[in-house]
Amino acid sequence: MSEGSAESVTPTPPEAAGDGPRLVPRGAPVAAPRAEWTGRAWGLGLGFGALLAVTNVYTGLKVGFWESGCVLSALLAFGGLSALGRRGVAPTALETNLAQTTAVSVGALPASAGLLGTVPALVLMGLQPPGWAVAAWGVGLGLLGVLFAFALRRRLLEEEALPFPTGVATAELITSLHTTDTAYATHSRGLWGGSAVSALVVGLRDAVGAIPSVSLLPAALRVGGLGADSLQLGVHWSPMLLGIGSLVGLQTALSLLGGALLGWCGLGPVLVGQGHVAVGDLASWLLLPGVGLMVGASLPSLLPLVRALPSLWGDVRGLGAGGGWESTAGRWVRRGVPPLVLVALAVGASGFAVGPLALVLALLLVFPLCAVCARATGQSDLAPMSVVGQLTQVVFGTWVPGQPGLGVAASGVVAGAASHTSASLWSLQAGRRLGASVSRQLLAQLTGPLVGAAVAIPTFYLLASTHPLGSAALPAPTAQQFKVFAELTSRGFAGLPAGAAPALGVGLLVGVGLSLGVWGRWARVLPSAVALGLGMVLPPFYSVTIALGALVTFAVGRLRPAAAPVARSVGMGAILGESVLGVVIAALAALGLIASG
Repeated sequence: MSEGSAESVTPTPPEAAGDGPRLVPRGAPVAAPRAEWTGRAWGLGLGFGALLAVTNVYTGLKVGFWESGCVLSALLAFGGLSALGRRGVAPTALETNLAQTTAVSVGALPASAGLLGTVPALVLMGLQPPGWAVAAWGVGLGLLGVLFAFALRRRLLEEEALPFPTGVATAELITSLHTTDTAYATHSRGLWGGSAVSALVVGLRDAVGAIPSVSLLPAALRVGGLGADSLQLGVHWSPMLLGIGSLVGLQTALSLLGGALLGWCGLGPVLVGQGHVAVGDLASWLLLPGVGLMVGASLPSLLPLVRALPSLWGDVRGLGAGGGWESTAGRWVRRGVPPLVLVALAVGASGFAVGPLALVLALLLVFPLCAVCARATGQSDLAPMSVVGQLTQVVFGTWVPGQPGLGVAASGVVAGAASHTSASLWSLQAGRRLGASVSRQLLAQLTGPLVGAAVAIPTFYLLASTHPLGSAALPAPTAQQFKVFAELTSRGFAGLPAGAAPALGVGLLVGVGLSLGVWGRWARVLPSAVALGLGMVLPPFYSVTIALGALVTFAVGRLRPAAAPVARSVGMGAILGESVLGVVIAALAALGLIASG
């Protein structure tokens, strides 16, 4: 869906000074101003976001991923607003969008506070940060991530026109919910049908055990002398990954698959055969060139972003222009939020035993690595927060060797801010396609971290006191990954696998070259450097499954073009179904009501 998904747009006058152009599809009629920021929309967004924050703590500690909740919160918001509007004014699409924007910002707090990776990793290492420090840390990083998303919005959404497929899918869903019955029925059949099938598969897989989680190719199939099963080649029975493939498009999905084949089937057997690395350590080795590709792909875009800083500050100043409550709030944002971010991070850093110099270094890494993560999200719809966090661990392991706890805490600064940046950009992309007010979305997003901290942090400590972290009930796989990588990098580059550091440099150069190439006539045939890097980092069966989803959707679009929108709705439904039922199963397992999967 990434290829050709960004519609041509034409600017229309903003609702208020400082909003920037309101963007609507070219040729579409310009609507009169409609209700957008209402008490019911904001309140429902905070409520549904609190639910999303709780479920993200469950799923993150249980299975290692968290859901942005864009689609889910849009559906919940439409239903709630429709129920409230039965005896009053009917809800508008902009109200639904503002409610989902608010909910997504609340729901991203577990990731920005490090509740899924940094904090449990420190607990596993015997370092227990206090709850007040985690709360301050999460609020500060969440607000910082929101501001970075606002700063990157014009560059990534308008100038580079990156697709951010989840944002596009959310806008399409909101539009279908507020349009004709025929359009809604068409989308809803695919959406709810895909959700039902996805939920059935996940229930049979995780609750019943009738379907395997992964089907690996047999060991008898050799790749460079290694068994296919040892290289993790196979299919992940995940409707969600198939749905992601239907949304990201064929070019990105094939780039993911190409990265997996290059890393695991190309470099992997050679490295193992020459004795440089063991099969079990391939993931750690391939992380470095994969990260290099993703960072290199983003370097050419960083210079224009630095040059644009004065205009970005102009956008922030514009929030206080004009009149009315929105402009008054904008002035408070401009004057109050940056100091609040610094105070929150300083308070949180003391609880994480991060000194002032280390905090400054981590903050210097935040903006460029947030840009890396944001561009990866925009191109592939997969936000590599753990990857940029682990790159931060490499920097700190080299600078301050022998202190793995410091590396983990510092990596939480980058990964936390990046998570909120990616989530905010998904919502901003949805709002851009719907013609929403940018400043109103920003104000809604800034309220999210406060509510999210109040809900998610008590949930985390309740679960951690009930089930030991790292146990079968709460495996905390992301935290385990952070812990292992910290131990690898605490001795500096000497702690990295042999040859991995030069591979990082090669990945950087290739990433820069591919990124420059996409601006020319080779854009349609060159692979995505970001997706190539992700293909090296992810288990190969993830990339294979995403590629299968993209191939099926592409085939449907070629054979029956009229069914292409339905196929995308089925993909959204697959993501929704696995996310919702996965949360339920994880919650039941964490509470001990069913056996842990």
